[in-house]
Amino acid sequence: MSTFSHPIATAVVIAIISVLVLRMVPRMVAIHVVMEPYRRGDYEAALRGSEKFWHRGQVTVHYCFYRGSILAYLGRLEEAEIWLRRNIAMRDEEPVPGKEKQRRLLAIGYTCLGELMLQAGRFDEAGECFEKSIRHVPERGSCYLGMAELCLMRRDNPAEALRWAKRGIACEEVDPITSREVRAVNLGKGTAILAWATAAYSRSASDMASLVTEAINSVGNSSVSSTARVHYHSGCAWAELGDLQASALQYQKAAKLDPQGEWGRAARAALRSAGQSGDAEGEA
Repeated sequence: MSTFSHPIATAVVIAIISVLVLRMVPRMVAIHVVMEPYRRGDYEAALRGSEKFWHRGQVTVHYCFYRGSILAYLGRLEEAEIWLRRNIAMRDEEPVPGKEKQRRLLAIGYTCLGELMLQAGRFDEAGECFEKSIRHVPERGSCYLGMAELCLMRRDNPAEALRWAKRGIACEEVDPITSREVRAVNLGKGTAILAWATAAYSRSASDMASLVTEAINSVGNSSVSSTARVHYHSGCAWAELGDLQASALQYQKAAKLDPQGEWGRAARAALRSAGQSGDAEGEA
């Protein structure tokens, strides 16, 4: 006799499923409340939405992760670091069914912390975070792309930057976890870093320009942060070859798209450094 043909067993299964669904619904609502404003670049609203991740008066691992990530977008780096480190500590302690899931969540946590360290200019710590992410899940592309960006920001090893960027893209292309849409966005972000690394290493304007176009097309009209990130790194690629006009066009787009966020701030800083304004809107 099938288990589900017995009315008591069926009732028990339905009750268990109902409890699991009821536990998931608040988290799904919280994710929507955070991600909807995040996608349009309203990080203050996303930060307020992260309060929904509290559970029974307790801080949760999801609260730590989302609050830390959003604070980083807002440039509140000291606060962001506290919450991102707490996210990692709680993940380490949390019993998660299946070691693979826990390793992946820890890898994501270390990558986010590494990106924060890049933003803060703490390059040695950024490298340590990306290396830890790689150790947890060597199949994820974002940790390798972080290493590529680290090399480019240090300006000390363009060959290594190119190697890391290519490896990151290769991982993104075959990652079985991500959806087609997310993969396209991730490849867009990775290809923009590859364009920058190509400019730094080979000095080939034609190869770099082709990669910039590919990156912009791949990221499309995704979240404000992802799109602005691609434009910012495309600006870095053009700047690497000394084309200040082409780089300014990309920086201006990033600044206009992401006025509250990390990539808008970075773009405005780059424009000021080049003695240009971030007010004009350029064309690709």
